[in-house]
Amino acid sequence: MIVPVILLTLVASAPPTDESPDARPPVIVRTLHMNPEKPREIIGWWVGPEGMIEVSSDGRYRRWPTVDRFAVPQEHGRWHRENHAVFWLEPYTIPKVPRRRAALWLRDDALMTDLSGDDRPFAWRKTPPSIPADDLIGIWEGEGGILEFTPDRRYRWSAPEADLPAMLAGQRGIWSLGPEGRLAITPMLATREPVITVATRDGKGRIVGLRSPAGILTRRPPPAPAESVDGDATKMKSQRSEKKAEASTTS
Repeated sequence: MIVPVILLTLVASAPPTDESPDARPPVIVRTLHMNPEKPREIIGWWVGPEGMIEVSSDGRYRRWPTVDRFAVPQEHGRWHRENHAVFWLEPYTIPKVPRRRAALWLRDDALMTDLSGDDRPFAWRKTPPSIPADDLIGIWEGEGGILEFTPDRRYRWSAPEADLPAMLAGQRGIWSLGPEGRLAITPMLATREPVITVATRDGKGRIVGLRSPAGILTRRPPPAPAESVDGDATKMKSQRSEKKAEASTTS
């Protein structure tokens, strides 16, 4: 049996609430009063106490019991929109189960949905909520070699040198972060020891360093976003205008 190694625990405390007891009640717009001429975007992420749902532009959806989108989804299916105020989720299950109705409404202009079968509503977000695993995804490098964590919960490590027989082939496996931020590394081969032995964190609890038998690894900074073609064209147009202005001034 393969037993993953638990590296380190991150304990997070809930922030204190600053909500005043005299705060005004939220403005609620119920499903029947949603404006049909201004349908709201539903593609994105729906987050609530019952978990998280990703509604994709390709007509599919995924659902998790928590906000950890790197975990295995508990449900897959397809969705379709009935009108400006209602859409449906149909799970891919055998035996087939009834589809679920998602009724849209607004709370202070925040888009919400009541999903049939769930007790509490979901709130729409354009992007998924930030989680500790976001600080892990990517390439880590250093004297300890090169290690890549991918969103499908897999990792691949390459040794810095080929003179150590146990490290010739590197290592592949599966990673996971537990509810308390514990990083678990499970090699694909049961005879291998996990390549990462220690995860170090900063004062905010973020993983900032990993240790392999060969040394320390740190995360490679993500590449800068590429400048769009429109941005380049605007910049060139601005430069030409500046040159014309300089020429007219000197003439």
